[in-house]
Amino acid sequence: MTKMKWWLILVGGFYLLLAGSSLWVLFVNPQLFGTRFPFASNSQSIRASSDAWLIFVLEIGVLGVLILYATRDPSHARVLLMVVSVLELIRGAGGDLLWTMRGWPTANYMPFMIVHLISGFTGLIFLRQKSTNPAV
Repeated sequence: MTKMKWWLILVGGFYLLLAGSSLWVLFVNPQLFGTRFPFASNSQSIRASSDAWLIFVLEIGVLGVLILYATRDPSHARVLLMVVSVLELIRGAGGDLLWTMRGWPTANYMPFMIVHLISGFTGLIFLRQKSTNPAV
């Protein structure tokens, strides 16, 4: 199995895990969502934030499905791999950095930032290796 295929399986699975766990919090235990806020919150702020978070969760879920579908033929998934890798670095690691700078708990976001950096950089590395060596 190629590095690209493994990358697609791991990142796609991670995205579906994130989407599933976020949907559970949003719909089964929404008060848990509000307990993570680094500021005072009420039911309206929790609702507004959870509505915005839901859009992100749906995006992650759809990307997870598409990424896993792309494992059928990774050689045709180069653009998807590049887009997701760049999103991991900008939206993933960059977003986590921004949130920690704004007071969100570093202990919660640092592990995710590391995962985003690893998946973003390895995706770009595997993509570059694929362009020079088709067996990757």
